[in-house]
Amino acid sequence: MEKSGGKVLKIPPVAARRPLVIAHFAMTADGKTSTRAFTPALFTSPADKRRLQVVRAGADAVLAGRGTVAKDSMSMGLSRENLRRERVSRGLPPVPLRVIVSNAGNLDPAWKVFDYPDSPLVIFSTRRMPARLRAVIARKAELFLFQGRTVDLRQALEILRAEFGVKRLVCEGGGTLLRSLAALDLVDGLFLTIAPVIFGGRLAPTLTGLPGPFLNPPREFEIIRQSTAGGECFLELRRKRGSVRIS
Repeated sequence: MEKSGGKVLKIPPVAARRPLVIAHFAMTADGKTSTRAFTPALFTSPADKRRLQVVRAGADAVLAGRGTVAKDSMSMGLSRENLRRERVSRGLPPVPLRVIVSNAGNLDPAWKVFDYPDSPLVIFSTRRMPARLRAVIARKAELFLFQGRTVDLRQALEILRAEFGVKRLVCEGGGTLLRSLAALDLVDGLFLTIAPVIFGGRLAPTLTGLPGPFLNPPREFEIIRQSTAGGECFLELRRKRGSVRIS
């Protein structure tokens, strides 16, 4: 793997620890996270939008896949000043580290996420990223390139822990990235908003993207907290393996 255009990154075996990974999603009552056209998720209430900021503020890093960043025109930042001040009072940067995963590396330097000045940006991609983009992206973010066709998500998490001190990471989508993390058993918990609306649509994505092979064995979670606000149900779930706390 290469870092920012050529430097080989070596991770000591003793530092091969990863952050706690919490996914944060909203879905309709019939299990859809977006429309068939993958348009931005506008089906939840203002309360859910505020909750997103609170969950984001509680993490050391925010993770999203390339498609989610592009479709939702994300900055991945933190807009609420009270949450920024609270982070600073705890000795943290005002805004969490921002992380994007893109296997093919087809990123647009003009996206909003690259112009957000208040927190560093880390990109994990592969050598499939077009050569003309590498130098441009490396000027705007910390760029890590893997040799294979896909990003090694386990190693990416270990890098975030070893290089950036990330202990708690929130994944905000999309479903393909969540499924990839779940397939490697790297999802420790889930914040889930269920909105009282039905989309339908066989090709509308779910929490794990479009229909595909089953996870074998299934990844089991348990509900540890539930509440209602704005007419929606909000669940906190944790992976069934020990006593990992997600909140």
